[in-house]
Amino acid sequence: MYKRVIALVGGFIFILGGFTGCKSEESLEQEPITIKVGITMYNEFDPFTEDIRRNIEESLADLGQQNGVEITTTVVYSGKNQWVQNDQVEDFIEKDYDVVCVNLVDRTDTSVIIEKAKSTDTPIIFFNRELVEDDLNRYGKLYYVGADSEESGIIQGQIVIDALNERMDEIDVNQDGVIQYVLLEGEAGHQDAIIRSRVSVETITNAGFELEQLGDEIANWDRQQAKTKINSLLQGYPRQIELIIANDDNMAMGAVDAMEDFGVLNMPLIVGVNGQLECLEMIKEGLIEGTAFNNAKEKGKIIAQLSYDIILNEAGVQKLFPDGQKCYYVPYETITVDNADSYFN
Repeated sequence: MYKRVIALVGGFIFILGGFTGCKSEESLEQEPITIKVGITMYNEFDPFTEDIRRNIEESLADLGQQNGVEITTTVVYSGKNQWVQNDQVEDFIEKDYDVVCVNLVDRTDTSVIIEKAKSTDTPIIFFNRELVEDDLNRYGKLYYVGADSEESGIIQGQIVIDALNERMDEIDVNQDGVIQYVLLEGEAGHQDAIIRSRVSVETITNAGFELEQLGDEIANWDRQQAKTKINSLLQGYPRQIELIIANDDNMAMGAVDAMEDFGVLNMPLIVGVNGQLECLEMIKEGLIEGTAFNNAKEKGKIIAQLSYDIILNEAGVQKLFPDGQKCYYVPYETITVDNADSYFN
């Protein structure tokens, strides 16, 4: 009987030990690290910002896989309505998203987003539409990733200067020594549109070339709107337009569409910004002179890395934004027929 009791007690201890061992192993298994990133876009029909959005998502997925972190992203579109976007950001914050990435509708109307983020200590990464500097400094966890719009204007101007130096007689169709030009601006009040337009023209005139403006049209970064605006101008200036400076490639391609539909024999000099694939094709065909490459892939990578570092790697944030800086600018690059092939991939 005594041996039987010992055996039962021993068996019980063995079983209890087994349970204890399993529990210990479970305790060693940590819950997977998860990061939730919300992305709100000003518009779903802008090819360039869609490139950035796609590269953010792809880069976040790569970072998660490389570091064993579960990263989920949610993308919403505001339909060019700042009130809608404000609600979207509030919804992300209320659902405990770790980081919110904002492609602003209105760069001058950020108070609702900033105050909500500040009250909940939520990091916000603005991108591609730079908010006012004073607003960016209202809260420590606000960041901006974009590009220097002045640089893009200088590149556009230099592309025009190089072309005029090489073939002024061909471009100056009426041989009056003055280049008649049209501006296609992206958006009323948009800082990139204002700065690109001003700097591109100043760069050309500072090089000693005389310009005469035939039109300054707002086309809202839209190819069809640009086509419509140029079609209208061609009614009054069927052969006089010698240069078109477009704030982006969509509008530059819209200008080409209008010229082709109108049957223009001598295509004016046309320059854009961004480096979209179809624009590169037109550059190779000689329909567009060149563009300032706006690196959507690099922007997406930086935004994704910053989203990751804000949560898990403070040293990475300091590396991207040293000395309390709040803006990260990805450099523009010049694309003409001489190097367009190298940008197709």
